[in-house]
Amino acid sequence: MKVIARPVGTGKTKELLMAAQAADGIVLTSNKRGLQAKAQAYGIPEVTIVDWDDLIYGRMDTSKPLFVHKLDDVMKEYFYADFGLNLEGYSIATEV
Repeated sequence: MKVIARPVGTGKTKELLMAAQAADGIVLTSNKRGLQAKAQAYGIPEVTIVDWDDLIYGRMDTSKPLFVHKLDDVMKEYFYADFGLNLEGYSIATEV
């Protein structure tokens, strides 16, 4: 699993989009239109970008590798929409 964790403005989004494209994967995000615009600006328009609705309603190829853009935003949306919970924290381990 690829974990990209760096400060804001250091190219994480572009790196994730490029990794998804190289793996013929799908990118799940909470802001589909915004990320599609960024992908276009980065010259990576062919990467498949989906949002929560695409995932829930089966409008994506689940056999492809999944990459998540801004995991915290996606998880906040999921917990609130499905359970009415406000996600306030989480931990994550990075591989050394």
